[in-house]
Amino acid sequence: MCDAGAFVLALGGGPFEVHPKVINLNIAPLENVDIVGDAHRLPIASGSIDAVHCEAVFEHLEDPIDAAAELFRVMKAGAIGYVCTPFMQPFHGYPSHFQNFTHLGHKRLFERAGFEVREYGACVGPGFAVSGVVASFIGHYTPRVLRWPARAAWFVVSGVLIRPLDRWLAERDDAYVFASTTYVLIAKPST
Repeated sequence: MCDAGAFVLALGGGPFEVHPKVINLNIAPLENVDIVGDAHRLPIASGSIDAVHCEAVFEHLEDPIDAAAELFRVMKAGAIGYVCTPFMQPFHGYPSHFQNFTHLGHKRLFERAGFEVREYGACVGPGFAVSGVVASFIGHYTPRVLRWPARAAWFVVSGVLIRPLDRWLAERDDAYVFASTTYVLIAKPST
């Protein structure tokens, strides 16, 4: 937990707020964005951030190695970060989509940047992955005349039978095999 005066950054934040005291940084001046900037070259002083929250951003970065190094640069010694990134999700561009991350790829990315990885694994499970992949398939490849009924049917099936399985599947030790999203909990070493 951070102190009341802590500088907490939501990398890729906006248009929604994670918390009113969290500073949102995004590449576009969306609603609730406090700082407009690029994750590859953060407009933030070195060693000034106490904590980072980054959700569904690293898949959109052309060079995630540079972005991880930038996080390391701007975080204080002992600062913590939570980063989650899609693994089994279809292409979704904003402004583009370059890669997804396995749990081990995520871990290695941040270790190579100098972080201590305290925890890593699946954070959104296989049920959501299957639901999303099939929904995307229906939306892109089903003949137009069948698209609406197929989407409606899949919405019901996935909502009743597939996504609820994640209450159980996401807790399994092997959830990373077909997880929708992986996460890392990182810390910048104190020394």
